[in-house]
Amino acid sequence: MLSKKYLNAMIAVLVTAGAALSASAQSNYPSKLVRIVVPYAAGGATDPLARMVADNLSKQFGQTFIVDNRAGAAARIGTNMVISSAPDGYTLLAAASGLAITPLLYPKNAYNLEKDLTPIGVISQIPMLVVVAPKLGARTLADMLKLARDKPGSLNYGISAIGTLDHLVSERLRIQQNLDMVRIDYQGVPQALTGLLAGDISTMVIALNAALPQIKAGKVIPLAITSATRSPSLPDVPTMAEAGVPNFVMYGWSALFVSSGVPAPITQKLHAEVAKALVQPDMRKLIVDGGGEPVELSLPELKDFVRKAESSFSEIVRASNIHID
Repeated sequence: MLSKKYLNAMIAVLVTAGAALSASAQSNYPSKLVRIVVPYAAGGATDPLARMVADNLSKQFGQTFIVDNRAGAAARIGTNMVISSAPDGYTLLAAASGLAITPLLYPKNAYNLEKDLTPIGVISQIPMLVVVAPKLGARTLADMLKLARDKPGSLNYGISAIGTLDHLVSERLRIQQNLDMVRIDYQGVPQALTGLLAGDISTMVIALNAALPQIKAGKVIPLAITSATRSPSLPDVPTMAEAGVPNFVMYGWSALFVSSGVPAPITQKLHAEVAKALVQPDMRKLIVDGGGEPVELSLPELKDFVRKAESSFSEIVRASNIHID
């Protein structure tokens, strides 16, 4: 029978060996293929950004990074796949700002964003636009707000789906400005935009990159943008504050995450390399051409960024009494 002293010595050796192996794995990271899970169908707004990041990280690390699209259940399938993966940094998540909205709408069947995931980089943030069709007659946000107030219930606004970012931004504007408008629900941004062009709705909130083609074609009129400053893509479009609606800065964003259990050395290494990837000329061009803005934040600032986004969305969800689950 082994003595207690001998057993303790063996345990100490095993613990030391395990720690050495763990330290070696962290210092050699990545030593195999890294998967970036995109919880949406291929071709969406986050998908090309994730693929460009994967290409740049592959070059920088000398190891393969691939994109794995796992769509479904309001992005919960792909997100939960990352959360439940081994906490070794070989499974990343590239997700949009809806990631911070989903737990608010599906409290019984969702994740805890702050506890389950660690942000390692914001790929891009994209402002939203308040747009109208030319035939409405509004040329400024003040014009549209006056029309809504003069004839309560006469104007309607479209949303791409309940609980989406455009829905929350629309609700915030409606509540803040005390507007009586009718909401029309669609099954996606293209469908809502088609409704606007057809005159079925009076106005809508839409991401800058999705609206640009129609704006350039003169088919829709941008009244205001939700960014802190004017966008280089639309320099003549005022910010919400300039248009008379103060304290109204909101963005959609795409960001990279790892599961919360990933060791700090790997998280720090990924954060540093993602920061390098995002300043590469090809990446910058993809972001700016899509109407986005690059974001450079430290790891603590990234956590604060996500926390504030979720808090802001939570306020709107409560004030609007939005429920899905």
